[in-house]
Amino acid sequence: MRNRLRATKAGAVLLLLVMLAAGTVVAGDPNAREADAEMKWGYKAARRGYWQEALMRFEHADQLTPNQPRILNNIAVAQEANGRFEAALLTYQTGLAIAPNNDALRRNYTRFQEFYTNNIAVPEETPTPDEGADDAQEDN
Repeated sequence: MRNRLRATKAGAVLLLLVMLAAGTVVAGDPNAREADAEMKWGYKAARRGYWQEALMRFEHADQLTPNQPRILNNIAVAQEANGRFEAALLTYQTGLAIAPNNDALRRNYTRFQEFYTNNIAVPEETPTPDEGADDAQEDN
């Protein structure tokens, strides 16, 4: 009986820790409740195409409960939609540093990285064959 009670308590503690890690327990923390409400408003704004509003809501949620992978992912997506590509890149990288196995972050970052590399990033300049010719020495 005692071992069964101990196992039940251990299971409950493990479940609570998993829920906390997933960000689903918000009832006791007013900041978490407010952050959850901001996230919901942000989703609604994003679905309507109001990306600036969505970004503001997601950033406020991040201030209330910092460094949550789900929130950072949404911030990065909203930054991307608002044309703030360098900020989105940094936000994705920050999120992945915190949660490298987060599927949504990895998927969105991979997609964004391809877009960013092909359309936004300035390629490194490589000298043309004529550049530096004045400094070249000829064999005499």
